[in-house]
Amino acid sequence: MFKDLAEQSGDVLASGESNGRLRYVSPAVTPVLGYRSEQLLNRRIWRFLHPADVERLAATLERAKAGGLREVVQEVRVRHREGYWLWMESRLRWLPGVGPDAAWRWVGSQRDITERRRFEQRLAAEKERAQATLKAIADGVVSVGADGRVDYLNPAAERILGWSSSEAIGEVVTKVFVPAGHRPPPAVSEGVAGLSAWLHSVSEAPVTLRKRDGKEAVVQMTVAVVADNEGRPQGLVLTFRDTSQTAALLRELAYRSSHDSLTGLLNREEFERQLKRLAHDASAGGGPHALCYIDLDQFKLVNDTCGHAAGDALLKDVAKALEGQIGKRDVLARLGGDEFGLILPDCPSSEALRRAQSVVDALEKLRFEWSDRRFSCAGSVGVAPIDRNSGSHESVLMAADAACYVAKDRGRGRVHAFEPEDVDLARRDGEMRWIPRLQTALEVGDFQLLAQDIVALGEDAPVGRYIEVLIVLPGASGRLVGPSEFLPAAQRYGLMSRIDRWVVTQVSEWLHWRANTQRALPEMVAINLSGSSISDADFRDFVEEQVRGLPPGARICFEIIENEAIASIAEAGDFMRRIKRFNCFFALDDFGSGLASFDYLKRLPVDFVKIDGQFVRESASDAVNLAMVESIHRIGKVMGIKTIAEFVETEAVYRRMKDIGVDFAQGFYFGVPRPLLSLE
Repeated sequence: MFKDLAEQSGDVLASGESNGRLRYVSPAVTPVLGYRSEQLLNRRIWRFLHPADVERLAATLERAKAGGLREVVQEVRVRHREGYWLWMESRLRWLPGVGPDAAWRWVGSQRDITERRRFEQRLAAEKERAQATLKAIADGVVSVGADGRVDYLNPAAERILGWSSSEAIGEVVTKVFVPAGHRPPPAVSEGVAGLSAWLHSVSEAPVTLRKRDGKEAVVQMTVAVVADNEGRPQGLVLTFRDTSQTAALLRELAYRSSHDSLTGLLNREEFERQLKRLAHDASAGGGPHALCYIDLDQFKLVNDTCGHAAGDALLKDVAKALEGQIGKRDVLARLGGDEFGLILPDCPSSEALRRAQSVVDALEKLRFEWSDRRFSCAGSVGVAPIDRNSGSHESVLMAADAACYVAKDRGRGRVHAFEPEDVDLARRDGEMRWIPRLQTALEVGDFQLLAQDIVALGEDAPVGRYIEVLIVLPGASGRLVGPSEFLPAAQRYGLMSRIDRWVVTQVSEWLHWRANTQRALPEMVAINLSGSSISDADFRDFVEEQVRGLPPGARICFEIIENEAIASIAEAGDFMRRIKRFNCFFALDDFGSGLASFDYLKRLPVDFVKIDGQFVRESASDAVNLAMVESIHRIGKVMGIKTIAEFVETEAVYRRMKDIGVDFAQGFYFGVPRPLLSLE
């Protein structure tokens, strides 16, 4: 998500390590410095900076480590690809690692201020001509005389500060330019030197200004001293730009990188970072602390019977109920799906068990209503200690997860404290229980295929029916078990290739049956394939044999899940080009859920991208998710690739997709999946 948002900014956004190694550079670097983003990745930033500026940047890291400012603004010289130097205004935030010896990281934005620097340097000698130019630039400029009073401000400064020129000229600059939260300005008797020193201290970090109407604006500023021929200060020039929008974007990026978009709780990555910190503390003799792993017991029932929107609403209610059970120092997060984590700092095991039981009691009191149905809620909690003997944070998380599994296995709605044998029990029963069932289903053909419509949205939409085939498994109670429940076990134990073969064979036979019985063939049938299957040479040969013999007019689109690992991108690309000769297509599924999808999109000859449903579902009410959908659609349009929106479940979302221009959509709004054999 960070990458998509960064690519919308005109500033050069970058991140890297304290040793200078670049880990990300936004595409805006190309028009500014002449480099492509990929040319800079994993290279050290120091080689592109002026040596004097390298020393100054390194000093900011040392100050940050010593407890000083972590966010700084500096002007640095950067070498253009063609060899000349550009002045850049760099806004840099240092991010500490976990543990005393961990490496620091940084994230920053850079803006070309070469022209502005030239204007500042020429201002004293060419003031009249420069003022005419300054009226046209977006940066605010305020000129201050030797008496500390304003003698000029340009239109941008008027707009940012809320003062007109006629009102501001002649006023003491500290009345017009008012930083909030800083020590008072120096006395007039200290002259330009004292005023300059104070303003330089203010400009070390982004400045919050109090405007004339009482509102606030965040700016980045620089201070230049205007001196006479003998070096005596004669005044100051303040230059600044309103970065309120950029600051809000950085805050939003920081928030979204650490919080779950649905519930507003911390996400798994941030949770694990804090768990790692406490595990490190415990290994050094701190604590004891405790971890509670919380798993809902009725979530799948709500999700399967009422749809994803109901499941999301339930998760939000659960999050609020859990927030009511935590203290100021506790750490609560959504770990994924219907699982939550709770860290209890400085909490012995006996107290942790009592707190966990309070969580269970709170969930039992929760009543969830959707339409005309009412559901009770329950959850199971596994508790694991975080002490000197707990090991790594991964070990603690595995222990709490295993204890939670035992709690569910013993009747649900329970609390269980971790015991060493729990891990083996949970792993064996949680994963292996699917293997015999899947093997039997493969032998007797017990799987079922459902079809979900993919609806064309454009006014000039192509004629014909588009469907996606979904595999399900009948459960013991007659309920159809979705693929998310059994495919992870199939993937782990090497059964995906056999399952994918079964699906491809069944779809091929179904297409032949329709052709032989004079039934119309769909315009396209989408089939999901795992990355492990595509990486199997025998499977690739099998698919080619199947599609080579398809009836005339039959078209299959193979979907690859974005976060599936493909052992060889080159082999996968060759396979796609091979299969596309037989009137077949390829789609990249769950596009946008991870950075890997962008690499796949550039290197694989796909025809469709399916926009991840997590962005589509909330696009009617969340501006950031809507922007993500729009940006992915724009990427597809530029590359000549059709876009498909997943999880379209409401009229509002459907309208949003049409307005954006997304090519296709699928979801419960168009109806629930139906048995493939029942299609007309």
